[in-house]
Amino acid sequence: MTTQPRNRVTAQPSARFSTIELSLIRQINALATPLSTNLGIGEPNVEPDETLLEFARRATTTSWHYSANAGNLSLRKKLADDPNEVCITAGTEEALYAIFQAYVDPGDEVLIPDPGFVSYATLAKICGAEPVPYPLEPPSWRLDPRAITERITPKTKLIIVNSPSNPLGAVADRAALEEIANAGPLVVSDEVYRQLWYDVEPASMRGMSDRVIVIDGMSKSHAMTGLRIGWALARPEVLKPIVTAHQYIATCASVFSQALAELVFDAPEWNASWLARVRAQFRDQREVALRAIERELDIRIEPPAAAFYAFVPVPSCDTLTFAKTLATDAAVLVIPGVAFGINGEGFVRVSYAASNDDIGTGIERIGRWLRAAGR
Repeated sequence: MTTQPRNRVTAQPSARFSTIELSLIRQINALATPLSTNLGIGEPNVEPDETLLEFARRATTTSWHYSANAGNLSLRKKLADDPNEVCITAGTEEALYAIFQAYVDPGDEVLIPDPGFVSYATLAKICGAEPVPYPLEPPSWRLDPRAITERITPKTKLIIVNSPSNPLGAVADRAALEEIANAGPLVVSDEVYRQLWYDVEPASMRGMSDRVIVIDGMSKSHAMTGLRIGWALARPEVLKPIVTAHQYIATCASVFSQALAELVFDAPEWNASWLARVRAQFRDQREVALRAIERELDIRIEPPAAAFYAFVPVPSCDTLTFAKTLATDAAVLVIPGVAFGINGEGFVRVSYAASNDDIGTGIERIGRWLRAAGR
């Protein structure tokens, strides 16, 4: 007896996702092999100490039931005097998604930094909006408020600011942030790297105006990338639709991660010591990276003021091909600058969130490949 083959149904993605792909960061990291030196992923090479592990053990004994959509009241009170100004999210990525869903309509415009984090433009496109890049210029990558204000139109719904910057490690000065905060449209200030600074603590946009939404979390500062714990801070009337969007995306953030975050905040002396140690580690790794870049690539760049990225000029006008070639031929992963916008072309992002040996080995492999190619 033979059976007739079933008709195959071809599932078509929605129009808004038909041109959306995995980010170039993920595409490059998918090229990793056991022999690769990975200077591409934006994840701290920091392991929990015994105190943080004990906090985690204690967090497992808390309730496993839903929290309020906006997060546990006790945690929100630790983040703001008014808990109605806080929404705990499943990482800052989910916070961004909820904000875009809450506020951005088809035909709107969203001002985004160029170079800037890969998600900003994609989230605008998913909403049917137009991402409008505003330039950050080398070598200092200084944020000029005029680059933003001159691009504001009646269609501008959101302005995205990222200080400290991914991929640049650059920090905006307070005066610039204050001008942007009062420019008119809603401002989303992505501050997830703000605790990872080297000389001067970066300014926060929190409280600069009633139209600012600050997002932050523990992924980078406490190496909790996989625990997905972040938050959005804004005036209650601004936050309300974000909480609604968040409810339909995630219901609530992980109650384990919320409990762990609360235990961290309840130990301020340990937390201050932890952050100082993490900054010292990244400061050392930054110096190793800068020395290797100068020695192997004959390039001197301004030391990044924060985060753990070096944005390095390379002799290529096609950094995507360059990065893919390095991954396959030199066994080192870096992220092509074009992943972060048109102004990123001609650069690669080198993450020095890696061991000193891996930093030295990876950059030496880049230099060796460039010399062999006659670049």
